[in-house]
Amino acid sequence: MSKQYSCSDATRSALLEAVIQLSRDQEYDSVTVRQICRQAGVSNRAFYHHYANKDQLVLQAFLDFDRAVTPDLVSQCESMLPMESLYFMFRNYLEYIQHQVGRAMPSYYRVLLKGESREYRNPERPFLRAMRFHCMRCQDAGLLTKDYTADELVDLFSQYLRGLMFDWCLCGCTWELWPRAERDLHYWMRGLSAQAR
Repeated sequence: MSKQYSCSDATRSALLEAVIQLSRDQEYDSVTVRQICRQAGVSNRAFYHHYANKDQLVLQAFLDFDRAVTPDLVSQCESMLPMESLYFMFRNYLEYIQHQVGRAMPSYYRVLLKGESREYRNPERPFLRAMRFHCMRCQDAGLLTKDYTADELVDLFSQYLRGLMFDWCLCGCTWELWPRAERDLHYWMRGLSAQAR
């Protein structure tokens, strides 16, 4: 197996944008590496220099949200009320999935089910670290129970988000993620609130 090399930001962005755009226009399974490269203005050779296949590219598209969790975003969240900051993170994440990853999301799940990556569960991912921080803020403010550790809350919320996105995929990625999540999270938060204990 040939060694894959890290991709420049410009090349990665062009390839990700191409696979996402093509997946909006046709089924992911029918999208070819040649189409992705043509759309991105990148040679097939350059593609295979960085990725073994289009599945690796899709995994990268999903994990690229972590690149959006910048110090500026974290600082912006810290200036918010604790629960508001947690909702802000959820909303940004789901809007990224819906508007950036879009119809490539079902393919992401197919890739995950093949067992090719477990990076989405890495607790050091910036998004998961940020969620943990905001869960702790909510716990410290008495808004979330301390019956769970912050890591357990992150696992719970992550399971919910994966389930929501999986259902969204099963329904053809046709409805808005955030309004449904916001409604569900209000319900969840009542059950997880420190006052409910």
